[in-house]
Amino acid sequence: MDLLRFLELANSHGWRGMALWGVLLAQALLWVGLARLHLAIHREESPWAECVGKIRSAFLRQVNGLEEVDELKIHHYAPLVDALIALHFAEAKSEVFTRWMLMRWKLKAGLQPYWVRWGHLLIGFGAVMWFLYGLRLDLGLEPLMRTPCDPRLLWVWLGYAMVLAWKLVQLHGNLERVQRALLVPRRDE
Repeated sequence: MDLLRFLELANSHGWRGMALWGVLLAQALLWVGLARLHLAIHREESPWAECVGKIRSAFLRQVNGLEEVDELKIHHYAPLVDALIALHFAEAKSEVFTRWMLMRWKLKAGLQPYWVRWGHLLIGFGAVMWFLYGLRLDLGLEPLMRTPCDPRLLWVWLGYAMVLAWKLVQLHGNLERVQRALLVPRRDE
């Protein structure tokens, strides 16, 4: 990237130069927001095969089953998994359908902040692209190429945002596996 070219462009075009600084700041905020979302999703990742296997083992085994259930109550996998397990044991006396509804609600409520944050980032992406498109009409595309305000950097950002959306969908599926293992553990899952 050519930082000197960007500085010359930002300093020589008056209000358009200030707009370029605004675009640069907005892009930096988008990248920081995406990194924070990535780290938040990464905290929710768990060794899913081990997690589901231990849950099924605790509920299906006759020998040492109670010790495994007690160990399951204190084991820490990931915040959302731990919340589902805690809810399961807190509502152990209620019927299965009620527990299923409560766990489904807890799962959706736990994933909602990640989807909301992802949605806000996409709205920010749209605003920055719209603003950058207006600057591109005024300045042309050539001066913006290979500078920190290069529109191609935002397309890379959008690609990784889509990867994070896929990770959120996978996280939802894995949490549903945990929910099934808690409610109706099966040997052949």
